[in-house]
Amino acid sequence: MKVRAYFLLAALAFVGCDKPKSAPVTPVVPPTVVRQAPVETHPFEDGYNAGYALALTRATRDAKIPKPADIEPLAREQAGEIPERTERWQRGFTEGYADGFRKIVTGQK
Repeated sequence: MKVRAYFLLAALAFVGCDKPKSAPVTPVVPPTVVRQAPVETHPFEDGYNAGYALALTRATRDAKIPKPADIEPLAREQAGEIPERTERWQRGFTEGYADGFRKIVTGQK
């Protein structure tokens, strides 16, 4: 009797099992390739390094961190008449100076 009950349960289990339905196949679309000219970053990096180095020499531990508007005239002064020191160089100088100053004032390594 028990064998018939197990056989009946097994038969019901197999009847209840259907094949899983497969997901619809979607075509694979390759990503779009965008051709773009490389952006020249050297002026910004050069300005950043110059500003950072200058800030390390001028900053003191208890000084107030200057605002970017206060650093921009110094960046224009440092750029002088050198044609390679464009607006991008001056932006880099401003950010580098602020980061260098912040490093000394906050005591970061």
